[in-house]
Amino acid sequence: MKQIYSVKTIIAIGILVFSTSLANAQCNTFLKKKCMPKIQPFTLNGEVNTSTLSSGQKTSLNLTFYSGQDYRIVVCGQEQLGELTFKVMDTDKKVVFDSQKNDSPDFWDFKVKNTQQFIVEVQVPESESTSSALPSGCVSIMVGFKKG
Repeated sequence: MKQIYSVKTIIAIGILVFSTSLANAQCNTFLKKKCMPKIQPFTLNGEVNTSTLSSGQKTSLNLTFYSGQDYRIVVCGQEQLGELTFKVMDTDKKVVFDSQKNDSPDFWDFKVKNTQQFIVEVQVPESESTSSALPSGCVSIMVGFKKG
């Protein structure tokens, strides 16, 4: 009996690992096909921050931006999540940019005069679905800079 329990446990763990790997692979494919082109003509800073979020959830990321640089922040999410919104705030939580107040673009271009930290906060809208299963999907935050 113990041996059967062990086999079931191993199978369950295998399924969990496989499904997590599959979700990561789907996010990576989505990122490469749909999000990466949006960083152009900027150069990706080398960091890609991807999360799986559900309806109504939000995520935030602290980033440092250096003086004299032109930047682009891209927020990209899978279609089933709906229209994502994002805010860029300083460390005092003062809103510097709000996508909802600017016709909801999926990127923001700006130049930094002084090196500073910003918080990028992304919000997934509430689902209008009456189904008990909330949609979930990949959300990516990318930063690009212009070579000067």
